[in-house]
Amino acid sequence: MTKRLRAALIGLAFVGTLGLAACDPGSSGAAAPSSAQDAINVAFGPVAGQATRVAQCESGLNPAAVSPGGANYGLFQINRVHAGEFQAVTGQPWSSVLDPYANARYAVWLYYQSGGWGPWTCRWAA
Repeated sequence: MTKRLRAALIGLAFVGTLGLAACDPGSSGAAAPSSAQDAINVAFGPVAGQATRVAQCESGLNPAAVSPGGANYGLFQINRVHAGEFQAVTGQPWSSVLDPYANARYAVWLYYQSGGWGPWTCRWAA
C-alpha cells in the first residue's frame, strides 16, 4: 500500500468517525449500527425504512444515545414519561431502554398506538 493511499484511508476513517459523532447525541461507542439496524428491521418490518430514517435523525442510530437534557433515551429517543408502560409493552424494565431491541419494540408499539410518527421530533425524516 502506498503512503498516499494509506494517508487517504486514514483520513476517510477520521472524517467518517467525526461525522458520525457530530450527529450522534450521547455518542459512547455502544452497539454497532448493524445491531441497531437489525433491531429496527425485526420490530418494524414493512416500515423499517421509515423507522431507520427516524432513528438516524433521533439518535444517529446509537442505541446508547441520551438527549442533552437526559429525558430521551436510546435508538428512538423514548421519553422518560413512557417509563411506566415500557415494561408492560416490552417485558423489560425501564433500565433496558438502551437495549436496541427493547427500544425498537416500544417504538413500534408507540408508532401504531399514535397512528404514525407524530410522537417523534424527527417525524419529517420518515
